[in-house]
Amino acid sequence: VTFLFILSVLLTGFNVVDYYVDAAVEPKLPTVIIDAGHGGEDCGAIGVNGVYEKDVNLSIAKYLGSLLTLSGYEVVYTRTEDISIYDNGVEGIRNQKISDMENRLEIVERYPESVFLSIHQNQYTDKAYFGGQMFYTTNNSGNFRLATIMQNKFAELQTGNDRDVKLIDNNLYLFKDTKQPALLIECGFLSNENDARNLSDSEYQKKVAFTIYRGLIEYLTEVENKESTKNYGETESFLFKTCRDPLPGTGKTHIETAAKKDTF
Repeated sequence: VTFLFILSVLLTGFNVVDYYVDAAVEPKLPTVIIDAGHGGEDCGAIGVNGVYEKDVNLSIAKYLGSLLTLSGYEVVYTRTEDISIYDNGVEGIRNQKISDMENRLEIVERYPESVFLSIHQNQYTDKAYFGGQMFYTTNNSGNFRLATIMQNKFAELQTGNDRDVKLIDNNLYLFKDTKQPALLIECGFLSNENDARNLSDSEYQKKVAFTIYRGLIEYLTEVENKESTKNYGETESFLFKTCRDPLPGTGKTHIETAAKKDTF
C-alpha cells in the first residue's frame, strides 16, 4: 500500500489508488449449470435395490443447487422435476432422447461463462466396482484440475475410493464441444450393493452434494487466486514501466526526478 501511495504522488494524470481498488474488486461469481442426468421415461441405470438413477441424480442436483444458491451463485438446472426435456410433439424414444440432449446442450451453450456439472450414477457388470469417478475433456484448460480436485473430495467421502479421473474427449454429446469448465460426475455404482444403498439415502445424497460443492468452491477459489495474482503483477509492471518513462520536457524519469527532490 505504501509503495502504491508513493507512486500515486509521482504519476501525473493517473489515479493509482482508484486503479488498485478496481483491480481488487471481487469478481462476479460464475453461473453454475447443474444437469441431473436422465429423467421422465429415461430412468438411466437401475440399482441392485431397484432405485432409479434419474431420481438419485435429481436429488443430489437440487441439494447441490441449494448450497450454491445460499453461497451467492446463480444456478441453472437442466431439469428440476422428473421429466425428460424433449420438445412437445416429438414421438419415439430415440427421437425424444435426441431432442432432450439437444435442449440440454442449448442450455449449456446459453451460458458460456458458466461451470457445467452433470450428475450421474455408474453401473457395471462386476458388482465389486464402487465409488465416484470424474470424467473430463481437454476443451478447457481447467478441466483436469477441476476433475482432480473433485476426485480427491470423493476419496475423502468414500473410504477406499482410489479411482483416477478419466478423459472422455469426443465421446459424449454434451461435452465434446463444451468450452467452459465442465465435468461429468459419476457419484457411485448402482450395481454395487453398498453404493446403491448409500445413494438411495437422502442424508448420503446431501453428503455427496456437499462433497461436490466443496470441490467446486476449492477449484473456483484456486482460479480466482491465480487471476488476482496475475492482475496484481500486471498492475505492478505497469507502474514500474510508467516510473521509467521520461517526464515531458525533462528527459528524466519519474524516479530520477523524485530522487533529486528527495521524494523517497
